[in-house]
Amino acid sequence: MKKYYFLSSFLIIFDLFTKYFVRNSINSSYFFLNEFFGLEVTYNTGIAWGMLSGHAGYTLILSVCVSIWLVREIHNKNNESLRFPLFLILSGAFGNIIERVYGLVIGNGGKVTDFIVLGPIPNFNVADSLISVGLACLLFGELKSQK
Repeated sequence: MKKYYFLSSFLIIFDLFTKYFVRNSINSSYFFLNEFFGLEVTYNTGIAWGMLSGHAGYTLILSVCVSIWLVREIHNKNNESLRFPLFLILSGAFGNIIERVYGLVIGNGGKVTDFIVLGPIPNFNVADSLISVGLACLLFGELKSQK
């Protein structure tokens, strides 16, 4: 289990570093494949795809509650294959929670930095990617176990 905590710590630090870097380095949009893939700094006070936008306090409380549940699930699961996706989701949640708390403290309204552009999908960050990949792994594992 220590390896997962180490990996999770690394992923959280990497997420926070990328957000800091793009906030302080990118002044305009940079597209690599026409306007399909690129970097563009935006801010989000909501959760995935802008849901609950403008309610940073509520999204913070929701994120903390989900994180507590995830920690309990990680420690209650005997199935090793479930731990990795749960740790990915937890890492992403912590990355966004840390930035949201910092934003509330400095007075930016709890905004989370989003910067990855991928086609018509709303901009997202590394933490959002970790959550999405973790959820996809959980779903895939569940579908695989149903066979």
